[in-house]
Amino acid sequence: MNSKKLTTIVIVLVSLAFMGCARYKNVLYFQDKIYANDTLSIGIQQADPQATVVYPGDNLFLSISGDASGQTDQFNKQATTTGNFSEISLYMHGYLIDDQGNIELPVLGKIQVNGLTLYQVQQLIQQKMDEYFTGSIVEVRLLNFEVTVLGEVVRPGTYPIYKKNVTILEVLAKAGDIGDFGDARHVLVVRKGPFGSTTLDLNLTSTGVFQNPGFWVAPGDVIYVKPLRAKMVSINTPAISVVLSGLTTLLLLITYTKM
Repeated sequence: MNSKKLTTIVIVLVSLAFMGCARYKNVLYFQDKIYANDTLSIGIQQADPQATVVYPGDNLFLSISGDASGQTDQFNKQATTTGNFSEISLYMHGYLIDDQGNIELPVLGKIQVNGLTLYQVQQLIQQKMDEYFTGSIVEVRLLNFEVTVLGEVVRPGTYPIYKKNVTILEVLAKAGDIGDFGDARHVLVVRKGPFGSTTLDLNLTSTGVFQNPGFWVAPGDVIYVKPLRAKMVSINTPAISVVLSGLTTLLLLITYTKM
């Protein structure tokens, strides 16, 4: 083997090694701090589940209890079911916010809740309940809390959330985590708001993501994991192999005909 061929092989091997290292840095979570020897001490921005804002089309769970339980049962739709209190049955028996932003309750009538937080909705219904009943306790929750995960994950899809304070890491875990060709440096969160949608760019390779408002997911979030450039190389590899094979065959034929 001559020196030129040896040099070419070495260059190729070194290039592949560098490509592997570069890809590793694109997928390793929290690499700036969490894998150091010292103790990890990072402040995480806490979520406020009561700050969730409701809009037309949302479905609210309403539970009213207290001293006048016999009178407040009419507000609790699940009390009229056969006793199956699964998440699906609760969802089917929630209070849907109409196109005008109202929910309609027995006795209380229509209540405008569009653009209010869950806490504000709870306080508003509590005030109205206190006008009719004493000792009532109002609880309000959002039933249609769903998050959609797209892009380079193992199981893309829409996932229902049945608990408070859910992080993007938990949602990605539901989706089977980021795939082999996902870029953990660029995870986009599209979040709806009163004046349209906003986009948040999260870098999961840095612990700075803990301070990003997109770290805690919100109802209706769409999470998109961008692909690495290496995916395009992987996709095009079969076509490149066919071309190279054809060129090799052509060169052999040309060489053979000249012999």
